[in-house]
Amino acid sequence: MDNLNNDTELLDLIKDKRMSAIYFTGGACGACEVIKTKIEDILKRFPEIKSGEVNAEKHLDLAAKYNVFSVPIFLLYIEGKESIRVGRNLDLLELEASVKRYYEMIF
Repeated sequence: MDNLNNDTELLDLIKDKRMSAIYFTGGACGACEVIKTKIEDILKRFPEIKSGEVNAEKHLDLAAKYNVFSVPIFLLYIEGKESIRVGRNLDLLELEASVKRYYEMIF
């Protein structure tokens, strides 16, 4: 995942891609790194999905703009619209099935 540091980078990722994923994380979050690794493994199966990562602790403005008040948060955008939002208590198998369903409809 690419590090995203400002709103322009996030908007470019969301607007210019048919499907994109944004992962909000934090430096003091132990669960964030573990979940990030698993999400990256899932996204490898869907090469057309472009992804980025935002450190919500460093970029509070971005976290607030995207209504992220706790980390980790995974957002999936389809043609510029938020379609999936999951947080800390996520079922990875369910997430993968949901992403796959959308992916197969679009690609």
